[in-house]
Amino acid sequence: MLRLRPDESDQRFIRRLLLVVLAVALAVFLYRISHLLLLAFGAMLGAVLLSTVANWLAERTPLSRGAGLVVTALLLFAALALIGWLFGAETGRQATRLGQQLPGDWARIEASLNGQPIGSMLAASIRKSVQGSQVAAYVAGAGWDATQIAINFIIVLVGALFLASQPGLYRRGLVMLAPPAHRPVARAAIDDVGRALRLWLLTQLVSMVMMGVMIGVGLWLSGVSAPVALGLLGGLSEFIPYVGPTLAMIPAVILGLAGSGSIGGVLATYAIVRIVQANVITPLISQKLITIPPGLYLFLILACGYAFGSFGLFFSGALSVAAYTLVIRLYSREVMGDGIGLPGEG
Repeated sequence: MLRLRPDESDQRFIRRLLLVVLAVALAVFLYRISHLLLLAFGAMLGAVLLSTVANWLAERTPLSRGAGLVVTALLLFAALALIGWLFGAETGRQATRLGQQLPGDWARIEASLNGQPIGSMLAASIRKSVQGSQVAAYVAGAGWDATQIAINFIIVLVGALFLASQPGLYRRGLVMLAPPAHRPVARAAIDDVGRALRLWLLTQLVSMVMMGVMIGVGLWLSGVSAPVALGLLGGLSEFIPYVGPTLAMIPAVILGLAGSGSIGGVLATYAIVRIVQANVITPLISQKLITIPPGLYLFLILACGYAFGSFGLFFSGALSVAAYTLVIRLYSREVMGDGIGLPGEG
């Protein structure tokens, strides 16, 4: 006779309690490994790029997909080495010059502002906002140690090679995490995210190159110090939409205000570049890509930075696209039945 055996209602309560405990434990575990999850996401993003180029080579050349992937990886390594060889030394010198020049230039600007009542209030406001702003804290935290950046980059690159070599295997593994009845939906969601990320990534790469060249040339014509470093910074900042390009303007503006080049030329450069981007570059290369409302896109990016710190801010654009795509596919379409368009669809 089982005198201590719980009755049926108690058994249901215990099962539910155990499920809650497991869910909380899983949430805590995922939070603790959030940095690793971001690295995995970065590897997936790299795998999307490698697979796209490898598939393109396999379709248009006699190479197989495996050979195309090897060629793509070699081209990637060669491009990185070429960038480092062509621009590394000069950009390093210019970046060092910027690091030495910017603090003194800002001190002179601040001293000039403090000489006037309104300027003094403005300088105090800037100091207070820099000290108290969480976004400023992210920017300050972005100055990672070079060794950590290199290690993270190697992990992402190696992971991308593994994922790109057998995409079907990892895709099937993700699909099998869903219950059997929901696996067709999971498969469709993964395909949607892959398509959206592929188009977003290609768009960003084209935009980064074009914007970096235009900014560098414009600042060189304006007589600003270190145009190569500032152009490279402006191009790379396009990987973090909205937030990155805005922050990348600050060093050039400080240099212009301090007399290193024309401040009018600096402001005109960034204004013209943004006009060209909004009216020429973006319509040409992203007609079928991002349908995320700009305001929502901006706050999704900031939310990623808030949740994951500066490392999350770096992947915030891709994370926002992936999250938006999943919400549209899994909730708006599959739950609510709405016919909302997906990024990259149509």
